[in-house]
Amino acid sequence: RLLRYLPGAMMMTSWQRWSATDIGNRRAQNEDALVCLDYEGLWAVIDGMGGINAGNVASAALAHAIEHLELKKSLADAVDQIEDLVLAVHDQLHEFAQQETPRRTLGCTLGLMRLTQTWGLLAWVGDVRIYRWREQELTRLTQDHLGPEQELTRLIGDGELLPDFAIVRVQAGDRYLLCSDGLHNEIPDARLAWWLAQEPELAQRELVAEALAAGGRDNLSFIILDIDCDAPAARAKP
Repeated sequence: RLLRYLPGAMMMTSWQRWSATDIGNRRAQNEDALVCLDYEGLWAVIDGMGGINAGNVASAALAHAIEHLELKKSLADAVDQIEDLVLAVHDQLHEFAQQETPRRTLGCTLGLMRLTQTWGLLAWVGDVRIYRWREQELTRLTQDHLGPEQELTRLIGDGELLPDFAIVRVQAGDRYLLCSDGLHNEIPDARLAWWLAQEPELAQRELVAEALAAGGRDNLSFIILDIDCDAPAARAKP
């Protein structure tokens, strides 16, 4: 699925988006969720966990909250708004898990990107990653919240939580990848870079195929964003 957004009537930043999600080879259901609000400049990859009828509940709850967010225009307000939303969902999931018998961990991880004409904002919790492909170089813009045994140290729905944020300045030619660990655990960074250098339609298809061929041990989800600068004519292309 592809949507192109040209948000104004002068030379402005525009973006195109490609996305995919797959259950993988070993899971009984897909507990991931994607949020693609192209016209609002807001995207998120959410990785739920907790098992049958739990992980998908967690990811769906966060996706629903993000999709109904009334976005603020200033950067400071956006940070506060996203942090408040994540913490509110965290509390809701924690309360829900407390009522389960037997009690189990219920939660999700998050990678989110928000773009406007003047700033870009990243927010993340856990091991959903955000990469940037710029001038033939791949850079990971997020740092996994993992302990020495590769255990999650931050999870929306369990324990103490504080999301991390980063501000980015996008430029024409940038390509961004938001992806769950079901993708980056199966495909090393060098191969991610190789695919991001290809046409996005090809990368969208082949990233899924390569992750499944490598084992497909988890649900996998990703969003690819292309950044450009275009002249007038705000229109969406299906």
